[in-house]
Amino acid sequence: MRWKNRFLENGLGGLKDRKRIGRPMKYTFDFKKAVLEKLECDPPDGYGQWDGALLARELNVSKDAVWRLLRDHRISLARKRTWCVSTDPAFTSKAADVVGLYLAPPEMAVVLCVDEKPNIRPLHINNSITY
Repeated sequence: MRWKNRFLENGLGGLKDRKRIGRPMKYTFDFKKAVLEKLECDPPDGYGQWDGALLARELNVSKDAVWRLLRDHRISLARKRTWCVSTDPAFTSKAADVVGLYLAPPEMAVVLCVDEKPNIRPLHINNSITY
């Protein structure tokens, strides 16, 4: 009935939303922009990837607001991954050594790999094991 009366009194203009009372938004477009821009940067030293609490700490804002924004934009930080994240400065050279063993193992040598991923099963091909 309220909408009908507003329409009869003011025409189509009466159907527009009126200002509402309540606390103004604390986090504006600038907040959203800051969070999304920060996600494009590398996380601080010692961290492999961003999470809501780390973003909040870096931007000095509420972690609940960060998580709310991420949910609203359907951004899942858990799904944002690369094949390997390491904070070890010598990781690249170590990884190259390991990959080199698989690509060109020494003659008459056995190459064993011990991994922390028990769900990956090895494939036996030509008396060699690959993962």
